[in-house]
Amino acid sequence: MNAQTSELTDPIIDENNFFESHNNTVAVEAEFFYRQTKDSLRNWYRFNKHGIANTTNKKIENHSYGASNNGYTQVLPDTRITHADELKHGENFSNKPGEVAIVHYKVKIKEPGRYYVWVRAYSTGSEDNSIHIGLNGKWPEHGQRMQWCDGKNDWSWSNKQRTKEVHCGVPHEIYLDIAKSGIHDIQFSMREDGFKFDKFILTKDKDYQPESKDKPAIIKWPEPTYYQLISLSDIDSKTLPVADFPMENTGYYKDAGGQWFAINPNKNRKASTTTNFNFKDGAYDIVFVGVGENDGQSKFTVLINNKELGSFTPSLTSKMFDEGEDFNGLWQNVSLKKGDKITVQSTIGSADGKEWARARWSGLIFTPVGKGEKVKKADGTLQNTAVNSIPKVKPPKGRIAIIADGNSPDPDDLGGTAVSLALLRATGFEDRLVHYSHSCDLIRVNRISERAEKERHAMMQTVCDVTARRWGGFDDITFFDAKWQQEQTINDLKNAINASSTNDPLWIVEAGEPDIIGYALQASKKSKHKYVKVITHHPANDDAGDFFSWQDILDFGIDEIRIPDQNTHLKVALPEWDWAKNHTDPRIQWVWLQGKIAEVDDVVKFQKGKWDCSDAGMVLYWLTGATNGGLQLGTVEDVKNILLSFIEKK
Repeated sequence: MNAQTSELTDPIIDENNFFESHNNTVAVEAEFFYRQTKDSLRNWYRFNKHGIANTTNKKIENHSYGASNNGYTQVLPDTRITHADELKHGENFSNKPGEVAIVHYKVKIKEPGRYYVWVRAYSTGSEDNSIHIGLNGKWPEHGQRMQWCDGKNDWSWSNKQRTKEVHCGVPHEIYLDIAKSGIHDIQFSMREDGFKFDKFILTKDKDYQPESKDKPAIIKWPEPTYYQLISLSDIDSKTLPVADFPMENTGYYKDAGGQWFAINPNKNRKASTTTNFNFKDGAYDIVFVGVGENDGQSKFTVLINNKELGSFTPSLTSKMFDEGEDFNGLWQNVSLKKGDKITVQSTIGSADGKEWARARWSGLIFTPVGKGEKVKKADGTLQNTAVNSIPKVKPPKGRIAIIADGNSPDPDDLGGTAVSLALLRATGFEDRLVHYSHSCDLIRVNRISERAEKERHAMMQTVCDVTARRWGGFDDITFFDAKWQQEQTINDLKNAINASSTNDPLWIVEAGEPDIIGYALQASKKSKHKYVKVITHHPANDDAGDFFSWQDILDFGIDEIRIPDQNTHLKVALPEWDWAKNHTDPRIQWVWLQGKIAEVDDVVKFQKGKWDCSDAGMVLYWLTGATNGGLQLGTVEDVKNILLSFIEKK
């Protein structure tokens, strides 16, 4: 019997999310997998109080009561329930790890070493009580045949390995030897179908004994890379990270989770890759962002249209690899035209002729002339822009348009919409808002059901209409549902674009996928595109278009205004919004309620414990000056000061 597709087999987090060890221990909920593989015959299904798989004609019980986080996973279909049922190797049973139904988790380990694996499971008999554990695609001997005998018909922890001599398992024999710090792929594969999996813990403490649901699993978001941070040290910088260069057949491979290109010395000594320069014609300072290594000094050469611009060799470092000023190259006042071919050639180096550096690098940054030195020397740290008083409000000339999603699996647009509208009203610039649309994710993904998506559309329309009514001042704006009113939405944004001029530009806040922006630009007058500025803060939106890529948007000739990831200070723990929860004014209470609704959303789990208005950070940036000194990393305190100042004046 084959596995069946179901939204309950889809991940509810993605590969950018991870779990981080603390004090040499990390806990992970089983339902927080980011990927499934080898799933043609069996799948891992998520269970919770509201969702239960229906893959066979046999009744499947729901054991979410008592499970950590009220959720768990089970490998289905379950065709070998008792010993009398037929055993099919490689289908309903696999003594070979990594053969059937693999589920994947990202875990960041701070301290290398031996980590003992504990798993919380629910077994009802002898045919659903074992599993295999793997690390980074490998299945070590001490990750195989994890076994349960005790604790039937209840959730129980085990760390035992089944052997020929001891079928019920030997304690402390399930472990992973993790040689390097960093993010690792932890995998579990089916040994017996029907296995119910609630949670796992990795710990260096051999004597650790989990109790009940044990410690909570805390989902982490990736920190900005050094390359991303220094590129944001000047807001006018344009970037070509390695992700924008082709890799196949270039001699490079992706290193450090994709943030670097590198060369494998066992395969190549040189590599070369070329991409287009797609920014405006003009003169730029070019910063090459390399990586220092301790095995040797590699050589990097940059070419423009096959003509050598210059070469750069990073300093040798005592560390295995390092980033910083000493490993960055700089060429100043370079004339470039849109469409120019940018090539990076690399040659690996060696300090002793035995071990070779891998010519690691992360990208190129194009800055206005005279600013390259500043970017080259930037220390790569996020600056907290929190203020103790009301931020100075000084929006640039022009109008603002906001395109949000909210119908996709990420519910943060509820809080983001409420805060954005409240900020515009509280600062007296609600009349500058000329377009607001939501639900711009035009193709539903399997991670959200059709029924749940309809609910999201209704919730987004409500937060728009009710926030506008309660705060006042938005009588002349229509809030469009971008998916259900696609033609009207595109026409409205097109008209806003066509009304643009030098003295009245249009600032578009990209708070969702770029498709609506692309369609509106496509339908509008080309001569008006130079007066359009698109503010973006996260590549997850840029890269999510179903019909337009981010490069397509840039090709229209608009100005890209990229600011740091607003999740940094605006996706926070719930208690940071208690000031709004406990406020007596119903307008403030309403804003708080929208973020809380998103937090208790039952479609995704990664919002748990968080109050998120990250997209509103782009509106805050615009209100406080945009490219002329706007808050690049606004905080909850900034939002609070602006809103409460308005409330108190009333």
